[in-house]
Amino acid sequence: MAEDSGLRERKKAQTQRALLDAAQALFAERGFDATKIEDITARADVSRRTFFRYFPSKEAVVFPAQAQRLKRFRELLKRRGEESPFDAVQRACFSLAEEFMEHRQELLQQQQIIESSMLLIAYDQKLDRDWELAIVQELAAGTNATEDQCRRYRLMAGAIMGLVRAALREWFASECTIDLAALGQEGLTTLLRSFEES
Repeated sequence: MAEDSGLRERKKAQTQRALLDAAQALFAERGFDATKIEDITARADVSRRTFFRYFPSKEAVVFPAQAQRLKRFRELLKRRGEESPFDAVQRACFSLAEEFMEHRQELLQQQQIIESSMLLIAYDQKLDRDWELAIVQELAAGTNATEDQCRRYRLMAGAIMGLVRAALREWFASECTIDLAALGQEGLTTLLRSFEES
């Protein structure tokens, strides 16, 4: 029984990999906007129905690790212990920055595909809302936050995600050669200093 389950999981992983490889090759050849789901399924030799078992949309193929990374971020936030919610958010962001640096080549290729399509740029920005929500939930965790406090948490989450987005832009512009965590720390220090001075 366990052997069947293991085989099934391997086949699923192979099918997902085939879809990802086909999509990436086609996006590189034709561009994201000119590639149809049918092109991807034909190249991967699977049905359209199979495609939708693995990905809810063509855009989602460009972000295959999104759900896993967000889950990891939420797990990192929950391990806060004695630190403040803000420190937990900062630690989780820096931990993910380290993971991003381990996958820099893959992420740089992904970013090039994203920047080639206004649809993907909009989709990427929409995904940021999930990260903002995770931050808001962490900042408000264990509190009886008033609506004013919740608004502040939403503003803080938006500012943090703006900083993350700006740091990633700089990192990608350097072709991922600079230290992403150090860049994030520099941005955070600058942001906090500007809050203190105002």
